[in-house]
Amino acid sequence: MSNPLYLVNLTRVNQPGKVCLELKGSILVIHKESWVSKYSLYVPVEVVDIEKEKYRNYRKLWEGILGLMLAFLLCLPLSLWFIYKPLFYLYDLLWILPLVGLFLFTLIIGFLGFARFSKLNPAISLIFHHRSRLMKMSFWIKPEIQTTLEKLLVKITELKKLLETEGYIPLKICPMWFHSKPYRKSLLMGTAVSFVLFCIITVFLVLQVAGEYEEKIWWTYLILPLPPLVSVIREYIRRKLLWGIPKRLKKARNAFEKENYSSAITELQQLLKEQPDLGVARFLLVQLLAEKGEYDRALKHCEEFYFQEPSLATELKTTIWWLRCVQERMEYVPRESSDITSSIKE
Repeated sequence: MSNPLYLVNLTRVNQPGKVCLELKGSILVIHKESWVSKYSLYVPVEVVDIEKEKYRNYRKLWEGILGLMLAFLLCLPLSLWFIYKPLFYLYDLLWILPLVGLFLFTLIIGFLGFARFSKLNPAISLIFHHRSRLMKMSFWIKPEIQTTLEKLLVKITELKKLLETEGYIPLKICPMWFHSKPYRKSLLMGTAVSFVLFCIITVFLVLQVAGEYEEKIWWTYLILPLPPLVSVIREYIRRKLLWGIPKRLKKARNAFEKENYSSAITELQQLLKEQPDLGVARFLLVQLLAEKGEYDRALKHCEEFYFQEPSLATELKTTIWWLRCVQERMEYVPRESSDITSSIKE
């Protein structure tokens, strides 16, 4: 595989995760990774359109909202201290002073978030057709990567013109398979539930104290660690302890998630010798072989998979053939730009 002509790391506009753009031959490779998933997209340069735009940063808006909301929640117990100050003891300062510090910190974060949201920031948009729909990816233009990004965009425009003059047949966009991080996703969902419970409990607790009820619900804060814990345990049970799933398939899936493709392929091959009609194992094996670039072996397994899932096998074969064409384009640089050999990296 050829080295990238250009490589630049970017941040998507108003979406989580980071993106790496690589220009290999006449293919733009887009690697997207977030905390819970990642995938790659192989885009022929002839289908790419470029636009320069300006956007507001909605992530800063959410920072402002969350900052002010947390400041309001922290203000509730502090207000009780000001109202019933004679009833408090000196050692209560041990929790009051940290609360005051947190309140001021979240208040500043909230106002800064709204101030930064009001500003328009420069961005670049890549527009292309994917699966009969218009796909648009926008990225922030940061000063430290602006020069490299401009060179990348100029080179894409140059390659598009060269491909037009050479009469290349346009390729379709080829996405690689989606890689999920299930335990992180479960932890994130459980943490979101805990945050909602924290807000509800805090409001009810302040109302109880203000109403001078004898029974308090301080103990309910102890349930906050439970949603993330239950969510992760549930995912573990679903993936590890269910009956009926072959052990080799579990090992192959674990190796695949750790990107240990060789070990996963070995496990799946052994499993298919024992159970040749296991469609899930053959599908995963085709995916792994395609990701490693072993297209002939992947197509061979597609032929065997055809007797179990004809429509899915046909779709896999089509995808693999397109990936093979993309691979050839990644290894070939049009004649007028073949003198570019150095990689520019940010």
